[in-house]
Amino acid sequence: MMRTVLITGIILLNFLIAGAQVCFTCADAPGSVIFCDDFESEEPVSDRYFGYDDNNGEFIRMKGVGCDGSAGMRVKWQKGEVAAGGLQKAIGRVPEAGMNKAAFPNSEFREIYWRIDLKHEAGWEGGGGDKLSRATAIASKNWQQGFIAHIWSGGNAPDNNYLVMDPASGISEAGELVSRKYNDFENLRWLGNRRGTYALFSPENAGKWHCIVAHVKLNTPGRSDGIFEYWINDTLQAARYDLNWHADWNTRPDSYMINAVFFENYWNNGSVKDQERYFDNILISTAPIRCNCDNATR
Repeated sequence: MMRTVLITGIILLNFLIAGAQVCFTCADAPGSVIFCDDFESEEPVSDRYFGYDDNNGEFIRMKGVGCDGSAGMRVKWQKGEVAAGGLQKAIGRVPEAGMNKAAFPNSEFREIYWRIDLKHEAGWEGGGGDKLSRATAIASKNWQQGFIAHIWSGGNAPDNNYLVMDPASGISEAGELVSRKYNDFENLRWLGNRRGTYALFSPENAGKWHCIVAHVKLNTPGRSDGIFEYWINDTLQAARYDLNWHADWNTRPDSYMINAVFFENYWNNGSVKDQERYFDNILISTAPIRCNCDNATR
């Protein structure tokens, strides 16, 4: 009897803890939140990001295009267009003045969660359009990268209907910074990608909002225990818990931790037609993020 009561009590406690997560707006975000943007602010988008490419007015904040008719970001592609704008947010300590507007610029972040809500217009075609988001460590003034946690779509159909996590490191296994520039693919260690299970970019899922959350934790120096995982609508899609992101580089006083998160619209081969998609509810946090929390970031 006592065992039954104890088990019941544990289940109830876990339920209460899970249910106790407070839904919030960006205006009243809890202390675990590093950065939050629900695009309700009337201030220029460029005031909140060190990098904002509006693609000549085609990647812009608009009222009514966000979740539940709120404001959001409209992305407009023309047929054949490759680059359709992006947002770059700095967090923590950064190596150069151009990465301004950093959230918590005196902090070191070894672990973050980040979220974006995404919708493609009805009739969307061509799969994921490749680049969507990444967290990284910008390690020098010439943009060498310590690691990159890519979230992008797969290559050829039908893989291009799915998100893929693709971890890479610019640090050698000996702990040396070997990348020489941004996207220095030749000098990166590619750690092994994982495709998700939900066909996010398929025609039947166009016209619907989806919540994407990713999680990165840098490895303990000298150990392969780094984490990279992501969810769509609170369902885990793929995960790695054995990553050697940085070897022992993080023990050096001149090293950099996670200090940037990008939200991108870059289609390697160009859009297959004129079409739009929409961003809302960007959130970066040190604590786990749930999607099913009555619109947690609004």
